[in-house]
Amino acid sequence: MVTIPFIKNNLLSIDIGFRNIKIVEVEVGKGNEIFIKNFGIASTPKDSIKNGAIKDVRAVTSEIKRVMKDINVKAKNAKIVMSGTNIISRVFMVENIPGENLDDTVKMTISQSMPIDLDAHKIDYKILKEVKDEGVPKVKVFVTAVLKSIIKSYIDILVELGLKPISVDIPANSAAKFFNRDIATSESDTWFKKNKYGKLDQSTFAVLDFGSETTIVNILKDRVLEFNKVILRGSSNLDDAIVGNTDKKVAEAERLKKIQGLILPELNVSEEQELIYKSMIGVIDDIVRQIFQCFEFYEKRCFGEKIGKVYIIGGGSQLLGLRDYLETVLQVPVYTVGLLSIEGIKINSGLDVERLNYLINSVGITL
Repeated sequence: MVTIPFIKNNLLSIDIGFRNIKIVEVEVGKGNEIFIKNFGIASTPKDSIKNGAIKDVRAVTSEIKRVMKDINVKAKNAKIVMSGTNIISRVFMVENIPGENLDDTVKMTISQSMPIDLDAHKIDYKILKEVKDEGVPKVKVFVTAVLKSIIKSYIDILVELGLKPISVDIPANSAAKFFNRDIATSESDTWFKKNKYGKLDQSTFAVLDFGSETTIVNILKDRVLEFNKVILRGSSNLDDAIVGNTDKKVAEAERLKKIQGLILPELNVSEEQELIYKSMIGVIDDIVRQIFQCFEFYEKRCFGEKIGKVYIIGGGSQLLGLRDYLETVLQVPVYTVGLLSIEGIKINSGLDVERLNYLINSVGITL
């Protein structure tokens, strides 16, 4: 068994998605090293989540309790990741008026620019940097807002489980914490990319989180999160497209998706293989179109820099051929990232390494 010296605390992390619930028990070291003691993945009870809120607390807690028992969880302090569909994020340019309180100006801008009930939402913001817009000094502000009732539904889960709630977090923050660390990529891969694309400024990069129901676009500048957008299309839409264009059932469509991916044989392509490919490419191209829109909005409306590279994470990122296809259409280097690519992560011997790539968000919030 691998051990980490100077263990600071034990934490349980729970990531509740539309399709799966990921539960991870970790030890966090003095230098924020993470040792994954154990983990479990279970199916999310059907219709238990709606618009990001937990609608059936009993069904969800029952499933989590079962997994906690199976993996013999000991930790009592817990953090939880909420679903990304009902998280509102915005980037605002706020005029920095001499003599006026910047905090008051930011709050006023939020109240005027976000069509939400401010009292019903938990609102957080951070000032990213100072800029000049046509000679006028302004600050770039990144704002997130979540309904308090949704936050409470996740806290209720932890309380019902007899755990001590430490935090409720969003997937974007989880990813941002990880990408503050060094990410390992193979030297040959890096060499290939440099020669193919020439010299690129990679200080601005995107992290694309491919989930079952959503694709989350995160953009970081100098490893600071500056943009976040949830695209309401994910890997389950690939299954639906295959089902809609063939006579396959959902389970069979999912199996064929994993086997074939976005790769067609060079010779003797069957009619079915071509139909499956076209079904999936239609969905992927729609997602890519929305990713392009996010990049364009960030560059033009958020005073952002051109994206220099892309990391892809999440279960959907494992789709065969996806990395190569994205690299071709986005025209930037694309790296597939798993937990073991990230600095400071160690795992207990005997754990299923193949399934670790589903756990980036659930492990990230332990930091």
